[in-house]
Amino acid sequence: MRGFLLFGFSNNPLYCYNTFMANRVLIIDDEKDIVESIANILALEGYSVLKAFRGYDGLKTALQDNPDVVLLDIKMPVMDGLEVLEKLIENGFSNPVIMISGHGDIKTAVEAVQKGSFDFLEKPLGAEQILISIKNAIQSIKKVEDKNKKNDFFLIGKSGAFKRVLAIADRVAKTTAPVLITGETGTGKEMIAKYIHKKSGRKGIFVEVNCAAIPEELIESELFGHVKGSFTGAIDDKEGKFVAAHNGTLFLDEIGDMSLKTQAKVLRALQEKIIYAIGSNKPVPVNVRVISATNKDLKKEIEKGSFREDLFYRINVIEIEMPPLRDRKEDIPLLAKHFAYLAAKENGLGEMVFEDDALEYLKTFDYRGNIRELKNKVEKIIILCQKDKISKKDIESVLSGRIGFGCIEPSEVQKKITIKQPDLLKAKTLKEVREIAEKYFIIEKLKENNFNVSKTAEQIGVPRSNMYKKLEHYKINVKELEEYYGKD
Repeated sequence: MRGFLLFGFSNNPLYCYNTFMANRVLIIDDEKDIVESIANILALEGYSVLKAFRGYDGLKTALQDNPDVVLLDIKMPVMDGLEVLEKLIENGFSNPVIMISGHGDIKTAVEAVQKGSFDFLEKPLGAEQILISIKNAIQSIKKVEDKNKKNDFFLIGKSGAFKRVLAIADRVAKTTAPVLITGETGTGKEMIAKYIHKKSGRKGIFVEVNCAAIPEELIESELFGHVKGSFTGAIDDKEGKFVAAHNGTLFLDEIGDMSLKTQAKVLRALQEKIIYAIGSNKPVPVNVRVISATNKDLKKEIEKGSFREDLFYRINVIEIEMPPLRDRKEDIPLLAKHFAYLAAKENGLGEMVFEDDALEYLKTFDYRGNIRELKNKVEKIIILCQKDKISKKDIESVLSGRIGFGCIEPSEVQKKITIKQPDLLKAKTLKEVREIAEKYFIIEKLKENNFNVSKTAEQIGVPRSNMYKKLEHYKINVKELEEYYGKD
């Protein structure tokens, strides 16, 4: 369970927040005292902790729950740490694994690194040593994610509405003027903020804060930082986002959801260009360009008394209104092609293109979720309709839920498959859609390979052990399928 904390005794809001937002660390060690000691250190730093006291149990937990970092002891009975590491890599686990041992030597360390571990720590372990290694491991994940995100930039369009937005962004980018970006959810407010930062030439980085996602009791610490001992759980100094964005851009997303108390402190920071960390009287100068975004009408929020008028005029020197997708429908084909390319690449599929009638059909929807909804639709179509050319009819089949593999109508598929076709429109997430697709893919490949599990696993490129886990996960009974269809 992501974000589950093993500490039930704390009323500190820091722990409540981390229940939902924390990075997860799995500790695998047969010495329970060491596991509990490390768990205490990590929980106080806001990490979510998973525990396992045997190599096999740790392997199973890692593959099921996919923690962000694994702390893995080398010397354990039955299945030692090096064997667990090998099995993790064999089964496609790609997050950092930090090896720990009380019997460490150069040879063991080299072997662990050669097998794919991120780091190697010797017992007895110091708190600082553990935290630094885990922090570095998590940063390595973020670097990979940031690299992958570079290809997900969708400032694409040729419509008049889109060109007007870019023209304003280009004009204000190199200034220091605060910018307020308004518009419906999913219109690309974050993307235009990143575009402005990129064109600004500022030396610092782009730092984002989602004001709606962070509880009121934690937002001040997130923005301004805190000093050690300033509240329960603050065991070290923390740098705030204002300081992190020094000489760069601070993007305050969903600023309309910020509390009045925090609004007052943000206003002071913008006016005086200094901040105070929680628990400190020391002023810290900051040179930050602030870009804010909201899907709310802030003037109405001012009338209701939920947004400060003085802050509104401070952040709204330049306003950019992002047009909804329904007002820039000529951009839909360009966006659809871009998202199709990304979806195919991300899912390891070959190149797929939309036929002209399909692109025209995509323009007929209202897109209440705007660009985000279009991206979602295109990814679903690409995953379920694995054809070189996708037609309007194919899209209708996918979006109506009347779909089998390769855009085959269920009337053809049901002759071959005993399991009832699910209604894809009931799927709440793309993960559910992928799982449905994967289940029927496995069934078809089993049939092609005469229900030979090992041969099927080899053909689709997964380890046999992983194949058995997928059969168990999707409740696919190979014997029943074999009896129904019969062997060739």
